[in-house]
Amino acid sequence: MKITYHKMILFFPFFFPYFLWGKDLTPELTAKTFYFQTNEGRVAYTKEGKGKLNLILLPGIGDRKESYVDLARILAKENSVYRFDLRGLGESDSSFSSYGPKETAEDILAFIREKDLRNVYIIANSMSAASAVYIRSKEKTRVLGLALSGPFVRDKEPISFGMKTLIHLAFRGPWGPSAWVSFYESLFPVHPPKDLKERSETLKMNLKEEGRMAAVRSMLLAPKTECEENLPQASGNVLVVMGSKDPDFDSPKEEAEWIAKTLDGSVKIYEDVGHYPFVEEPSRFASDVELLWQKK
Repeated sequence: MKITYHKMILFFPFFFPYFLWGKDLTPELTAKTFYFQTNEGRVAYTKEGKGKLNLILLPGIGDRKESYVDLARILAKENSVYRFDLRGLGESDSSFSSYGPKETAEDILAFIREKDLRNVYIIANSMSAASAVYIRSKEKTRVLGLALSGPFVRDKEPISFGMKTLIHLAFRGPWGPSAWVSFYESLFPVHPPKDLKERSETLKMNLKEEGRMAAVRSMLLAPKTECEENLPQASGNVLVVMGSKDPDFDSPKEEAEWIAKTLDGSVKIYEDVGHYPFVEEPSRFASDVELLWQKK
């Protein structure tokens, strides 16, 4: 994600009491959770629908598979839809030794190969867009297309020592989960979903579990180098969806166009939408994504 955490961190001292004693809500899961066993731990996922196409939905840093519920409900009418929690988050184990875009890619690659999935399309958000690029570069015969929303696929510059320090201060300690949730809410700058508070409280409760915030910090600091190096091998049949008001980018349109050009893909800019287009406009997002396989 773009290193703009200082915008939220400026308000951090004023909300310190709330961070400590914010109230939680009990999460409601909408589908049965399954677990994929890797060498270091389990990765949680759900499966909905049945069809010839296998759609894998990957959330961004700090987010959970439940954020894709509305989109999955639409896509599962004709497809097999797999919603994943990233390692360390949601219902996945937090016992892994490392976290980042390549690690996520390796988990999903192992899943695709073990399940012998074909006709795969990956829908990814934020950091996991880099993971999707890496996955496709290694399994292009199985993975036929990518839909990347609010995507980060490269490191424009190294993270400074000062920013690393701020990340550790803001997202460590008893206030860390609430600090992250405040940042999460800022990513819906124009039209937040009606259930944003419920989403936020569910995220906060999950992030209070042991090891979750450590995973978030690790992901924030993890480089995308190996994923970026594989961009040329992942090109073709790629859709980049970017919200015009995504605060994670200085110029959302410019970044979207660079990614689309690099991956020989197309761009959809959603006006007045933030970092999660699939949350704010799931029906439109589903229609755009379906073009990846309808045109083939």
